[in-house]
Amino acid sequence: MPVSHAPTHRHARRPLAVLATLLLTATSMTLTASPAAAQANGGSSGQQNPGMSGFQPLDRIVAVVDDRVITQRELQAEVAQLGGQVDLANMSPADQQRLGERVLDRMITEATMLERADKIGIQIDDTRLNQALNGIAQRNGMNLSQLRDAVVGQGQNWAEFRDGIREQMLLEELQKREVYSQINVSDRDIDAYIEQRTGASAEQTEYRLAQILVSVPENASPEAIESARERAEAIRDELRDGEDFARVSAERSDALNADEGGDLGWREPARIPSLFLPVVQDMQAGEVSEIIRSPNGFHIVKVKDTRSTTGTAAVTQYRAEHVLLRPRQDRDPAATRELAEQLRAQVASGETTLASVAREFSDDPGSAQRGGDLGWVNPEDMVPAFAQALESVQTGELSPVFESQFGFHFLRVNDQRRQEVSGEDLREQARNAIGERRADEELTKYIRRLRAEAYIENRLTGTVNDASGQRALGRQ
Repeated sequence: MPVSHAPTHRHARRPLAVLATLLLTATSMTLTASPAAAQANGGSSGQQNPGMSGFQPLDRIVAVVDDRVITQRELQAEVAQLGGQVDLANMSPADQQRLGERVLDRMITEATMLERADKIGIQIDDTRLNQALNGIAQRNGMNLSQLRDAVVGQGQNWAEFRDGIREQMLLEELQKREVYSQINVSDRDIDAYIEQRTGASAEQTEYRLAQILVSVPENASPEAIESARERAEAIRDELRDGEDFARVSAERSDALNADEGGDLGWREPARIPSLFLPVVQDMQAGEVSEIIRSPNGFHIVKVKDTRSTTGTAAVTQYRAEHVLLRPRQDRDPAATRELAEQLRAQVASGETTLASVAREFSDDPGSAQRGGDLGWVNPEDMVPAFAQALESVQTGELSPVFESQFGFHFLRVNDQRRQEVSGEDLREQARNAIGERRADEELTKYIRRLRAEAYIENRLTGTVNDASGQRALGRQ
């Protein structure tokens, strides 16, 4: 039977609401081109320092993917969204260049997928788009008109916001049609999973995992494979020397969720990719693995935490309230964290209330209107950083300030409850869990195949992939 699988594209799983991501204020960062790329563009690669006052770089094309182009301004906006994870202001030009190339590579992957969606005729009409926008509005405690006002009020163009949501829906539909629909999970698989999870002696270890991927193209030369291996080994050594995993992931990983720190969330053994499982089961919390080779490239896995669970047909939900502060053009990540710490201290001392702080300062518009109240939430519906905070804080206590890709948060859990899962829902959970394990591997293979078949011109690196063997007219 086909899997009904949740999308795993990096934009598909957002915390609290999709709105928080798409309202990020972009800050400018100049990316210098490699000499080969500069020559391809007919000019020098030299550019002024991004912090130099009065410098306004001209927009230019940095990549071509079939009939799509990616501009430098689009790349700068994507890089700026990583401001909560990497210190953009203090990065060296070489580190900026490396980060820009990694982000552009992920944008090329998305463009390749959008081209495929267009080719096979996937469309998201205005009716479906408006339904999705209404859902976003409702999750933020708004109507559609209020959502539009919030988007515009944060400096975003409403038409561009709509286009971004439409593209996200196109990517999710493409994955559903061409990847997830091809994955079959049998009733026997589901029965075995449920028995393992809910049996009388069903205690098992769950693992909080993160990964970094150094990809290897299909039909890569031995030299290219060895170069990728050396890059992976260098990354592994840096991690073992104490470099921050999330930052290194954002800067250097080829995985789709690289800008989410590579976090795979909590996974029981049945949901861990088969190549990772024997390695992970021999690791302790905090350890970084050796290099794991797969058909997709070289993986580095970190066990962030472990926990023991007993089989159950129930889930834990949390009644929570929170404050979110996002870096802005006039407030860099360090200043944003400092403000979050100050506000948390005021709440903790009783000087003010979390509800008052949320209404005045929080950058999550929906919950801010309700004094930060999120209602009852499931950790699995949140990004990993937020889920971890929910599960680690004691009821009635404030969490420490913590960081996600959306900014800096602090929260309070006011209540917990166990919600029984119906037999039908339990089987659906089992189907999705088994399918997720298989889909992680199949999606990466699918993307590599799409990229191998596409025309891709990367002007930052000066490289061209032309599956047809000849450049199309108009691409010179």
